[in-house]
Amino acid sequence: MNYSVLAHTFKEPELTGVAFKNQGRKKKVIRQLTARGESTIPDLSDFLNISIPKTTDLMAELLQEGLVIDTGRKTEGLGRKAVIYGLNPESCYFLGVEIRKYKINIGLMGFNTSIVESSFNIPFDFSDAGESLNAVIKEIKTFLSHSAIPKDKIIGVGLSLAGRINVKTSEILSIYHFADAPVKQKLENELNLPVFLDNDSRTIAYGEYNFGNYGLPYQEKQVCIVNLDYGMALGIFVDGKPVYGASGYAGEISHIPMFDNQKICFCGKKGCLETEASGLAMIDFIHKKINEGSSSSLQKLLSKKGFVELEDIIEAVNRGDNLAIEAVSEIAHKLGKGLAVAINLLNPELIVIGGMLSALGEPLLLPVKTSVIHYSLSMVNADTKIALSSINQKAGLPGCCLLVRDKILGLV
Repeated sequence: MNYSVLAHTFKEPELTGVAFKNQGRKKKVIRQLTARGESTIPDLSDFLNISIPKTTDLMAELLQEGLVIDTGRKTEGLGRKAVIYGLNPESCYFLGVEIRKYKINIGLMGFNTSIVESSFNIPFDFSDAGESLNAVIKEIKTFLSHSAIPKDKIIGVGLSLAGRINVKTSEILSIYHFADAPVKQKLENELNLPVFLDNDSRTIAYGEYNFGNYGLPYQEKQVCIVNLDYGMALGIFVDGKPVYGASGYAGEISHIPMFDNQKICFCGKKGCLETEASGLAMIDFIHKKINEGSSSSLQKLLSKKGFVELEDIIEAVNRGDNLAIEAVSEIAHKLGKGLAVAINLLNPELIVIGGMLSALGEPLLLPVKTSVIHYSLSMVNADTKIALSSINQKAGLPGCCLLVRDKILGLV
């Protein structure tokens, strides 16, 4: 199977009548089997609200296309045992490339959403734009050269990176924009595969939503997922689908001008939420306090390395370092104020705090909740649950792979 075959099956724009209906039904079957793993024709018939003969014909098409397989028969119950169907994990694969601050993660996902191969924490030095892009291409080719998956089985590539990305034009418009390098075009030329670019916060949110332990995948839920790392951003889901906005910038809560300060944000403005409620803001707070004479176990580390990383702060909090705990409480309170805006505006059922700093646990979550109660409408926040990520930094790569899969299938 290749990209054109799968795209024709799920994204053909000229389909009308019965063919159009069947296309929509196939998408629903893929969604249902993705969420549940396996199902029978009677169960799918009930789910689609169509007759068993029509469902049988539909499944026969999916079997012929190689997207679905017969996984056996039900063992319980009386009478003839129903055939169980699932997604064919080997029908095709999707490559995800997650570019983080100092490293790259690469993985291959099967059609059934399982990660079959991966390589994490590949060192990556973002410096010269051209060199950085060439380094990414080199790492992808190295990964593929060692892969047991045939190249012709891979039908799409997703590239996830920080910053503002216009998903309609594939333009990267922030500090991680590789200057004027035509990233999508160059990657497609080098890999001979279709490439999809997306913001890292959206891919992380997509991973959290679909693989986090919240009982949410493919249900109609209103969810906000925070990516709290060195920066911060928000992924929004409405009725189970990610919200992109007109050109892909929906969720830029970090750039709401909430504070009267002189801190210049990466966006070029002053007073953005991110300048007071992010990993970098927490590091700045610690540097300032140490310079003012506060004692901390981080002081020796700062003198030795010349800088403090988020991993250092997380470790210091776990050791009970007072300054580190104070820094977490400081940014958590301001983050809660920003999330109160999201709650009042969107009235979500769930807010998940993900990203690296979700590993801080209760010292982060409790002051966030207190601040949310203080700043949001009680009649609104009463319906919003706030939780920490259940998979921490493991959401980005599977989210990147799954987003490519679902874009090609026309599910998002």
